[in-house]
Amino acid sequence: MLSRVVITGLLMLHTLFATSADATQISIVNLDGANEGFNENTVAAPVGGNIGTTLGQQRLIVFQYAARIWESIIDSDVEIKVEAEFDPLTCSSGSAVLGSAGATTVYRDFANAPYSGTWYSIALANSLAGSDLSASADISATFNSEIDNNNNCLNNTNWYYGIDGNKPSNSIDLLSVVMHEIGHGLGFQTFVDITTGEKLGRGLGNDDAFMLRLEDHSTGKTWGQMNNNERLASATDTADLHWTGAGVTSKVADYSAGIDQGHVRHYAPVAINQGSSVSHFDSALSPNELMEPFITQPKTGPGLAVELMADIGWNIFPSIAPIISAMADLSLQQGSTDQVAFVVGDNDTPLTSLTFSFNITDTAIIDQAGLSVTGVGVVRTLNITANGNASGTTEIAITVSDGINTATETLQLTVSNASPVVTIESPLNDDDFIITDSIFFQATATDLEDGDLSASIQWLSDIDGSFAVGNSIAAPLSAGTHLITASATDSGSLGSYDSITINVYGDSDNDGMNDLWELDNFQTLDRDGSGDFDSDGISDLDEYLISIAVPDGDVNANGAINAGDLILVTKHVLGNGNLSPLQVSRGDLYPPGQPDGVINLSDLILMQQLVLQ
Repeated sequence: MLSRVVITGLLMLHTLFATSADATQISIVNLDGANEGFNENTVAAPVGGNIGTTLGQQRLIVFQYAARIWESIIDSDVEIKVEAEFDPLTCSSGSAVLGSAGATTVYRDFANAPYSGTWYSIALANSLAGSDLSASADISATFNSEIDNNNNCLNNTNWYYGIDGNKPSNSIDLLSVVMHEIGHGLGFQTFVDITTGEKLGRGLGNDDAFMLRLEDHSTGKTWGQMNNNERLASATDTADLHWTGAGVTSKVADYSAGIDQGHVRHYAPVAINQGSSVSHFDSALSPNELMEPFITQPKTGPGLAVELMADIGWNIFPSIAPIISAMADLSLQQGSTDQVAFVVGDNDTPLTSLTFSFNITDTAIIDQAGLSVTGVGVVRTLNITANGNASGTTEIAITVSDGINTATETLQLTVSNASPVVTIESPLNDDDFIITDSIFFQATATDLEDGDLSASIQWLSDIDGSFAVGNSIAAPLSAGTHLITASATDSGSLGSYDSITINVYGDSDNDGMNDLWELDNFQTLDRDGSGDFDSDGISDLDEYLISIAVPDGDVNANGAINAGDLILVTKHVLGNGNLSPLQVSRGDLYPPGQPDGVINLSDLILMQQLVLQ
């Protein structure tokens, strides 16, 4: 008759002190409330292959990755449900409970049970029976939320949420702890009460699948052959509590310590340690194992626990599939390159033997030549170079193979056409000019895909309209405040622009003086040119005309340099006539290009040369 026991008080299966392509589906059932545990929304930077951006997301990703590691190893057609949550657990400056997990229910005498009258954890019982014997979750797990950012807990030791096994100092590798605890829930535990030696069940109780492979070498008895007192004594028989299962025993040659009389030792300290004694490999094992009572270094797989799972009845895949971590979606510009770090694992194949292939839904956006994977260890880098002539969204499936099995992860790549970058270098914003100026305009336009687009820059004034094409031009503009725009368009019809405002001054009050000169000298446009603002005997208008006069020799301002100009200058030099200040400014030819404000013989000689030309 099928029997079932609900484990109402889960054993604490792990306590840490400060000194230290298959069908299987393991689902994480989130029991946390809003903004706690898996739902905590504290912002966190992606770390060690974990793409989560909040503390809660990162915790869940670690759990899911640990589940995938176990999924690649154990074969079950029945979904395994793990109820999990983060709660405040025991923690002090010197020690802390990291987490606890175990089977929620045990069953015996179900269809296909290997041994009658023997308890099996519910996940294993379901797998052996080929059906779900219980509608409830199979494993229950609680982890310590006090560990993060708490000076009073392990001296501010934090969880490490990376999945690459590369934890920094003063942190605890959550992935290793979660793999460890899921291992307990899958059956790496005895249901014997190790404080009394009593088996689970009414009367004399029943064996469990785990204890069937335990023996005490000092008595030569298995735990199934012992009475309660003998089991109680064996739980503290430090060197003599062994595992006799064939799978684990086949691996003893791989260890330099923790082996006794051809068997792997189990943890049996002289004082019972509830939650640690018996249901772990001995801490003396070397190299260290995931399923020891103290995690001393990060682990990327279950190690020897795989063979123990086979010993208690799990069907283990003959070739364990590789695993690959999730990758965040990515956005790139056309022709640009980026890199994405991810994590791989394989419990029975050297990581250097793994190969990678890609499937792309739209090769116009990125093709096979634009993808490669570099690295040889747990952490790999996906190198991505988008094509330079197409934009849109495509899915990239990255498949890792160990030569027999594969695993695939998919990311979404969005490629967009980058806008040109246009920069006006001259003139500067809010520069002032007069209407007669030929204004110098200069700008650059660069495009990620097309390169230099400067020669195609279009210049536009909101007053005068389009007035030039090119990166370096000179042009006059009408009077007014102009919004000047320089724009460029790339081959993908994506445009961009830069703009400035400049002021071009005319003579708005028709007094013969440019407004800009008036404002600079008078700070007003109210003067009409007839006055003498500086009392120097020169009218305001003449002052302005002098300021703009060109010393070209056209003294009489008739548009030509001839004998009439020469006569006026000769009389002035000989003292037989006086030139007005404006005439002096026009005839002041010497030194060439650097007028000295006076007309003398040197100016007269240059004037004669101009007339005779």
